[in-house]
Amino acid sequence: MFVFLRQQIAILFICLLPSLASSDGEIIGGDFELTSQFNKPYSLADARGKVVLLFFGFTHCPDVCPTTLSTIQTVLGQLGERAKQVQPIFVTVDPQRDKPEILKSYLQYFSNNYIGLTGTIEDIDKVVKQYQGFYSYMGNVSANQYMVDHTSNLYIINTMGEVTNAMQFGLPPQAITNVINKILDEAGG
Repeated sequence: MFVFLRQQIAILFICLLPSLASSDGEIIGGDFELTSQFNKPYSLADARGKVVLLFFGFTHCPDVCPTTLSTIQTVLGQLGERAKQVQPIFVTVDPQRDKPEILKSYLQYFSNNYIGLTGTIEDIDKVVKQYQGFYSYMGNVSANQYMVDHTSNLYIINTMGEVTNAMQFGLPPQAITNVINKILDEAGG
């Protein structure tokens, strides 16, 4: 009962959020440019006019990342034809291992519609900071034996490029679908 009630409150709260700002009033989000899984520059502005589902992760992630990517696939299925107005974007927080060809191979397990992005560590740091996220390496990075602790929020960005929601990990797909439908309705889509 408590978990269900907590999820309902979280869903209500998340659905009512305007564009997000940090505690100091700084707007979360903004445009950026990284390298796609096709080894070409990709900017958030390239998705303008679509709702973007932005997620930070890494291809060696054993749980949160594949679960979130599968959840996104469920959401896209729930959206039906409206899914064409949504662009999922996966930004790696492990650019040392997640080169474009690795991202391409990994994301194909979920869908050909995903955009996977990588870049230099400095580029990734900048984007993570823009979205008030975090990541840290645990283990022996030099021996390539490490995991990455990272932000697990799914950022929903409206058709104008503004972050409107940061959905916490584990919410039911329908909660995400409801938020996207609301954004698309407001955008006239």
